[in-house]
Amino acid sequence: MLFLKSLLFIVWNIALGTLLIYSIKWFLFNPKQRKIFGMRNPLTPGFLVRKREWLFTKARDMLQDYLRQATDRSIKNGYLNKWEEQVWQAAWSKTEFVDGWALLPGGVKKKIHDTMANVVRDLASKVLRKTVPHFIEQWQVENRIDEFDEKFGIEFFYKYFRQYVYKPLLIAVAAINLLIGILNMILFLIIA
Repeated sequence: MLFLKSLLFIVWNIALGTLLIYSIKWFLFNPKQRKIFGMRNPLTPGFLVRKREWLFTKARDMLQDYLRQATDRSIKNGYLNKWEEQVWQAAWSKTEFVDGWALLPGGVKKKIHDTMANVVRDLASKVLRKTVPHFIEQWQVENRIDEFDEKFGIEFFYKYFRQYVYKPLLIAVAAINLLIGILNMILFLIIA
């Protein structure tokens, strides 16, 4: 009877290791929102499911926001306007050499300085507001995001996780826990 009790160490250790590996898989790939005692479980849906959806939603939102800012120049608090102002500030600081020209009047120097900074800002504006949206439309970036969303579904990641991580890790943990269980069984039999 004592020997049969000691065999439970092996079963217990393998069950704990398997449960640990299964909980990792559940934490990463659980597709549904679960509730425990009527309350939402914050660990569901799985981490990779949530982050994958967040990533593609964020990519679409960023693309739409960029296109909206590129077409509407009245948005003054957007990042495109800030980038244009940063370009203007950088061009202004790089063209300060104009102030050192001794033979020109101050008004002409200021006009040249402003014109050079404005030309650089207008060039950056054309690139950011015309060329980049043209390339986005030409390369159909929004359609590419949708294609990647379909192509890299959670099943894609789960297939490789199961093949290269889950099964080998499950076998390794089961083998290690089998050895630990045998050692625990031997130790129990020695002590008892």
